Amino acid sequence: MDKDAVIEQLRKELEKKDFELRKAIDKLREQADMRTAMLYTIEDVNQALIDIERSKKEWEATFDSISDPLFIHDKEMRLVKVNRAYLTASGEAKFKNIIGRPYFEVFPKLDAPFKGCRKALELQEEEEEEEEEILLPSINKVFKVRFYPINDENGSLLYSIHILEDITETKRAAERLKEEVEITSHLLMIAEATAGMTDVNKLMEQVVHCSHEVLGCNICLAYLWSNEERLFMPVHALGLPPHLIPIFMTEPIKEKDYLKGISQAFKDLLSWSRELAVGSVVSIPLTSRNEYLGLIIGIFSNKVELSDRHMKVVSGISHLVSVALEEAKLYRNSIDKAMELSHKIETIKVMHEIDRSILSTLKSDEILETVTRLLSRVIPCESATVVLIDRERDGVTYKAGFGTVVMSKGAFVPFADTSAKVVFETGRAEYLSNLPEIRPLLPIEKRFLDEGFLSQISVPITIKGDVAGILTVGAKRVAGFTKEDLSTLEYLCSQIGVGLENAGLISDLEELFISVVKSLSSAIDAKSPWTAGHSERVTKYALDIAKQMGLSEKELKNLELAGLLHDVGKIGTYESILDKPAKLTDEELTIMRQHPVKGADILAPIKQLKDIIPCVKYHHEFYDGTGYPDGLKGEAIPLYARILTVADTVDAMGADRPYRKGRAMDVIIVELKRCSGTQFDPKVAEAFLKVLPQKDIV
Repeated sequence: MDKDAVIEQLRKELEKKDFELRKAIDKLREQADMRTAMLYTIEDVNQALIDIERSKKEWEATFDSISDPLFIHDKEMRLVKVNRAYLTASGEAKFKNIIGRPYFEVFPKLDAPFKGCRKALELQEEEEEEEEEILLPSINKVFKVRFYPINDENGSLLYSIHILEDITETKRAAERLKEEVEITSHLLMIAEATAGMTDVNKLMEQVVHCSHEVLGCNICLAYLWSNEERLFMPVHALGLPPHLIPIFMTEPIKEKDYLKGISQAFKDLLSWSRELAVGSVVSIPLTSRNEYLGLIIGIFSNKVELSDRHMKVVSGISHLVSVALEEAKLYRNSIDKAMELSHKIETIKVMHEIDRSILSTLKSDEILETVTRLLSRVIPCESATVVLIDRERDGVTYKAGFGTVVMSKGAFVPFADTSAKVVFETGRAEYLSNLPEIRPLLPIEKRFLDEGFLSQISVPITIKGDVAGILTVGAKRVAGFTKEDLSTLEYLCSQIGVGLENAGLISDLEELFISVVKSLSSAIDAKSPWTAGHSERVTKYALDIAKQMGLSEKELKNLELAGLLHDVGKIGTYESILDKPAKLTDEELTIMRQHPVKGADILAPIKQLKDIIPCVKYHHEFYDGTGYPDGLKGEAIPLYARILTVADTVDAMGADRPYRKGRAMDVIIVELKRCSGTQFDPKVAEAFLKVLPQKDIV
């Protein structure tokens, strides 16, 4: 090998060694840095251990400084750590004596672990913080137990921390406060009741309830003083056995017994009280201005001694209730006076209204309905009936009333079935104060009793000295009426008699008037055998149409008169024209067409018929204006006249005439429909067609 090759090889070896040397130096430096870092780490660890130890000591000091018992247990309920308060509460001297033992065998000594512990163990999952209260009768203390579970990363229970807070005094203070609040609340309730209540019975009911709570007695009784009977009358009881309440309510306390002292001789005063276990009795007198107002009695099953505080409460109840009863008494007196005055005023007003109603109507049915409906405003009653005497059938007919279903309107009752016969025969009022005691009861009174009515007054209604009807009022209570009620009924019956007499006179006049009109109508129709009965048939058709159209009763009466008199103008028409068998000439037709105007002229002097004159005059006007005498059109034609136009035409088409036979109804119907809107008012024609199937129209 030559020299250069050797040098090159040595050079390469040298470079390799140099590289390895530098690498070794770098590694040494790294190791030096690592040793330094490790030294720092060791120093940090040592410092951390020092801090941990210090924190541990601080935590343990804090743990032990907590005044409430505190302990930690594992999932087997064995004590792991406890503080000194717990150690002291357990009664043990050293920690080693209790660590590892189940906590519920140490303190507090229980049959089983706390509810929160059992729940956490059963669920085996993370639980939120909980708390519960436990009472330890052995040491007469109450603890609030706070539960803080500690779980592993899987949520399973590892340990539980418990703090036992002694809340005994807090609970006792709360109970005392609750008791004070309850007493104060009940006193406020009494104050509120006495301040705003004027109903004595409700007031005493509230007072009994509140007094029962305030006194803490087993039974509380309330009595009110009756000045008329000189007795303390029972009104309310609380806590009394149910079977003794009826006896209590019927046995008052006599004044002389009260003066002896109820609390000393309670069992000697009241027979029913001997069934009770009575240890102590407290009586609270209710008085005002040296007058008795009432009495509250509290009964205790055991012997009790009321404290000064309770005696002050009792005195407060007595004062509050006494003032309230006095005010309620004064208020009641003022109300009674006001009611008496208002009743008298109302009676006068109603009597005036009844008088006015009787005088303002001349219809007997309206008079009777008005009186019976207004009657209950002046007399306290549940029913009122009016019957009219039917001498021909020897009985009575029910005409008006309310409150009973014994009789329906228009029903007839023979005298043999009702006590009304006595009133009819004697002409005197009859008062049945207690229906259940009457033997025997007639059928009507028996049915009256079955409906719950216990008393009634029947007063005769006389017209010119004869009994024409009977007014009877009923009450669902025994002895339900007073002598003032009887006087009021007698006055009303006299007024009813006057009203019925006047109504009868007017009714007779109206019947006479209608009879005269019908006679006149018959005389007109009798001028020709072909028109006999025409006016009455037209009237019947017209009334059927009017009823279908909803006309009032007064309008129906006017229409009846108009129908009967619509052809009164034919009085001046020659019989030869009425009976002519052939078609009328123009001259004869002109004469015939004058009868509506003549009829109106004939009726014009009679003022009572002024409302029907337009109907008589225009009953031949056509809806399209082509009729006579004035060619009126549409709504300008009076409604009565439009109705009569249809009724008159229907009868004319259906009746035989000298020159033709009457048409069948089906033909008439076709003609009505064809001429509806031209000759006839469409509404009137439609009303007739609706009535047609319901009526026997030929």
